[in-house]
Formats: sequence, C-alpha cells, structure tokens
Amino acid sequence: MLLGTLANVGCWGATSQHQENQQIIKQEASHQELFRKGEASAALGDMTRAEQYYVAALKMGGNARQITERLLEVCIADQRYPAALEYASQHLHHYPRDVDMKFAAASIHAALGDTANARWLLEEVVKERPDWSEAHYALATVLRERGELLHQAELHELEYLRLDPDGPLAEQVRDRLRRTQQ
Repeated sequence: MLLGTLANVGCWGATSQHQENQQIIKQEASHQELFRKGEASAALGDMTRAEQYYVAALKMGGNARQITERLLEVCIADQRYPAALEYASQHLHHYPRDVDMKFAAASIHAALGDTANARWLLEEVVKERPDWSEAHYALATVLRERGELLHQAELHELEYLRLDPDGPLAEQVRDRLRRTQQ
C-alpha cells in the first residue's frame, strides 16, 4: 500500500512539474510575442500601441532591461518624456544598480529641466563607472546649465578628455574650456 502511495506521489510530482514547465514555456512565448508586436508597432510609427505591447510583455515576465529600454525609446520618440522617466524610475526601483538606466533617467531629467535630479543621478553614475567619458561630459553639461560649480564642470570636462581625447565631443569640450579660461 505504501509503495502504491509513493508511486502516486511521484507521478503527481512529475505531472505537477510538467504543468509548471508548460506554463513557463507558455508565458515565455506570450511575452516574446507581445514584444514582437511592440517592435512591429514601433517600426510602423505607432508608438502608443508599441508602448502598450511592451508594458504587457513586461507584465508577462519579459526581459525587464530590454523592454524598459524600448519603452524609453518609444516614449522619447513620441516626446513623452514624463512617461519615459516613469518607466526608468520603475526599473530603477527594482534594479537600483543599473548604471545605464541611471544615465538614461538622468538624461531625461535634464531634458525636462530638472537639473537637480539629473546632477544627483549623474554623480551616482560617475561614482559607479568612473571610466565612462560620456557620463563625465553629461555631468559637466548639467553643472554648466545650473550655472554653479563651474570648477567641477571643468574637472569633468578634463576627465572626459583624459578618457576619450579623440571622442566625438572632444572638440566641443576643448572649446568650452577655452571660453571658460578667457
């Protein structure tokens, strides 16, 4: 009797595991399909529909980083910066060490004129990734826009040049530094 019961438990366990695996596969297929529909909508220029598909894919367990990046792209393309910022903030709430997303959120804050939050996030980015030349440039830009701490802005511009002396922004940085020294 006990042997029969154990066999039944073993079969039930295998069936339960099989059902769980099928649910995972179904979920993955669902969020992947939603993501593909989001991509198709974005390609057609329907950013609102793309956003809806991406949000649904995220809720179905899709890749949070990949989907959030696409959400930011479609919201920014549609000039809906507050919505983009909300998605970035939600992502950072769950993944606070995502330096790339911090940089994106800082850029959106700056675009919205919120230089205080942009500065705070960019300072975090520079601390966590001190060799990222573009982050130094962005922080210098925010500091200059605030019109304060120009000496700190210059230090970040010099760091940009040290890290990427032939970078795409190098000439602009050199020009800024020349104007400041005059």
